[in-house]
Amino acid sequence: MALRLGTNVRELKAAIHQFGSAADAVAYGLQQWRHSASRRQWQARSGSPQVGILSDSMVARGEQLASVALICVKAVGLVAGAVPRILPVAPEADVDAYLDGLDGLFVGGGQTNVHPSRYGRVADEARDGPFDEFRDEVALRLIPRALARGIPALFICRGIQELNVAFGGTLAKEPDDLPEDRRHGTPEADNEDARYRLRQKVTLRKDGVLQDICGADSITVNSLHSFLIADLAPGLVAEAVAEDGSIEAVSVEGASDFAVGTLFHPDYWASSDHASARILTAFGDAVRRHAKAQGAA
Repeated sequence: MALRLGTNVRELKAAIHQFGSAADAVAYGLQQWRHSASRRQWQARSGSPQVGILSDSMVARGEQLASVALICVKAVGLVAGAVPRILPVAPEADVDAYLDGLDGLFVGGGQTNVHPSRYGRVADEARDGPFDEFRDEVALRLIPRALARGIPALFICRGIQELNVAFGGTLAKEPDDLPEDRRHGTPEADNEDARYRLRQKVTLRKDGVLQDICGADSITVNSLHSFLIADLAPGLVAEAVAEDGSIEAVSVEGASDFAVGTLFHPDYWASSDHASARILTAFGDAVRRHAKAQGAA
């Protein structure tokens, strides 16, 4: 069984209770993967555009590893139609070398939070964690460099938090005692579909990037983030707000092509939900434009 950095004893016991043995968990994962793979094949083929997916860091049997959620991999391969290329969060990484040859960047969610010291706050380990400072280190260098190069980019959940921090913004955790119908954090659920259920209405900016992509004034999204945008960074534009006024999506002002961040997860329902599919498809279209332009250069 693999453990993420910051996993505590309570979380470990819960994982063991939920999944049983590590072997059972692996077998179940393979079964689900085969089931989904049998229904649909990737659009990406040899010579397709390449999208870098930033990894998380994790520890398994005392060994430091890099991991990526298959939700992200399948969204890039199935919906965006690109070849996923994993970018490990090694602190020593040359981020410019990572970006060479990429036609898109996908910075997805994770089980950890950006360390508050990255945006000038004092961390409360028990309240604000777990953390993944290897990812913080790489993400906050990688994101500005990718956008400076004009590489299309999609930032989801932790990704939009990293985007905001990289541009000088701050985050704040929502109160722990909010009732579930008012809470942005992960809802109580006994399976992944229920955790990622579409349950929160967000209003899209009039004539904004997401309104143009989704073709709607509002959409219903999932919500699994307890950290919200506090101070929106200079250079970012709010594209969607929740009913309580919190920012749920942004775009990068003046970006040469697609550069969007969402606190919600369009990657999870990209094969079935209209708005989610439109967002991933728009990202894929931008990736192909970038690849074509690079090929013609």
